[in-house]
Amino acid sequence: MNRDVLRLVYQALSRIGSNESLMASDVPDRWLVEHIEGQHRLPPGRALDLGCGAGRNTVYLARQGWDALGIDVIGRAIDIARSRAIGDAANARFLQGDVTRLDDLSVGDGYTLINDSGCYYGLAKNRRDAYAEGVTRVAAPGALLLMAGCTKIPGIVAGISEQDLRRRLPAWELQTSAVVPVSEIQRHTRIPLPLKVGLQSGRLQIRRFELSRRRPGLSA
Repeated sequence: MNRDVLRLVYQALSRIGSNESLMASDVPDRWLVEHIEGQHRLPPGRALDLGCGAGRNTVYLARQGWDALGIDVIGRAIDIARSRAIGDAANARFLQGDVTRLDDLSVGDGYTLINDSGCYYGLAKNRRDAYAEGVTRVAAPGALLLMAGCTKIPGIVAGISEQDLRRRLPAWELQTSAVVPVSEIQRHTRIPLPLKVGLQSGRLQIRRFELSRRRPGLSA
């Protein structure tokens, strides 16, 4: 399915209140929490949340002292996210825009953490290089890139894979790759029945990846 068509579907679902990602509970991804609060926690810095949806991960980062910016193409998602930026998350910022055109959004650079929890996997193949180039430009040397998404769904989305990330992100080193349990997704988002059946059967997976931005002078 064309990415623009898919975006229109998401927008229509959002207007009628049926976009599950916009109804997600305010729960951050476990692997993100591990990096922020775990044994080898990252020092707070600039964080970029791509395809932020209703802002659950962006808001969490702001609460942990990060200068956090979330971006999503769906206006309704940004409206909900901004409504959640209150109290100790009041400094969370949100922009409506295309994650493959970061230069147009004037997001700056020097991001030490970039999070993508379900955005890249749905991008059309002819827009993935622009995504990769933009992410690389805004990342600080040694930055951490966290990505998660579905594997290929023929005729619907191109999916996310280790092979594709290695090819399109040569300035990054892939650190880890793992399957995300269905139970992890269900902590914050209701999974539609067809997707749940595919995940439980093993025909479809949700995978997560951790990549680090190579420092100048280091080659692959």
